[in-house]
Amino acid sequence: MTNIVLNEKACAEYALENLILGSKPTETLGRVARYYYSIGYKKKEIGSLLEDFMLKCDPTINIVKWQATIDKQVNSADKYELIDISGVEITQSEIDKIQQIEGKLLQRLMFTMLCLAKYGNAINPNNNNWVNRKDKEIFSLANITLTTKRQSLLINDLWTMQYIGYSRVVDNININVKIVDNESPTVLYISDFRNLGNQYMRYCGEKYIECECCGKVVKEKHGKQRYCTECATEIDRQKSLERYYKSHNS
Repeated sequence: MTNIVLNEKACAEYALENLILGSKPTETLGRVARYYYSIGYKKKEIGSLLEDFMLKCDPTINIVKWQATIDKQVNSADKYELIDISGVEITQSEIDKIQQIEGKLLQRLMFTMLCLAKYGNAINPNNNNWVNRKDKEIFSLANITLTTKRQSLLINDLWTMQYIGYSRVVDNININVKIVDNESPTVLYISDFRNLGNQYMRYCGEKYIECECCGKVVKEKHGKQRYCTECATEIDRQKSLERYYKSHNS
């Protein structure tokens, strides 16, 4: 699952405060480098700060092996501003066009592409409705599990219907979304880019819930469900620990 960040400043501050490099250290370093640059540090200072941050996260880390990555992130620190948006608006016209598509599978895919295009527009005014992400990531966000061949067929269906377009550059696989309409009234606000396909299904009235713990939208398995599987497991674990300590301390 992808990690689409809406507030990079908050992410950088969290990483620095909790000393977390995360599963994608290069992205974290880039975000922290741009954070330091945004608050007035010079590039020469940022390099030392990144090294110090990495060593605090992992004292055994080999800084020499990471030097090229650190240098690259420092040199790029002034290239892009930190992303800071609250979400994207989906309009009535866009929803109407999506719901003209036959089949919920294609609708979920198109909705996901639309959200990604509008996210791209929000962080880059020159994006012009393009989606620059791999098919695997798009389908994961759409909560669609299919073979690569079947994925290609669905994307081709949307292209045939002229809902999406491709770049004229031969080796450019980016997708251009053709249904963006910012002039129509807003009917849905996307502030969480996890499980976009599930969010669309919930909007359509299907049985999906928003986890009360992490906020992720998941398919409802029973009428009293309040949490996603991961959070429910963790809550049960915490309750078991509480019962264990209570029984042994009484």
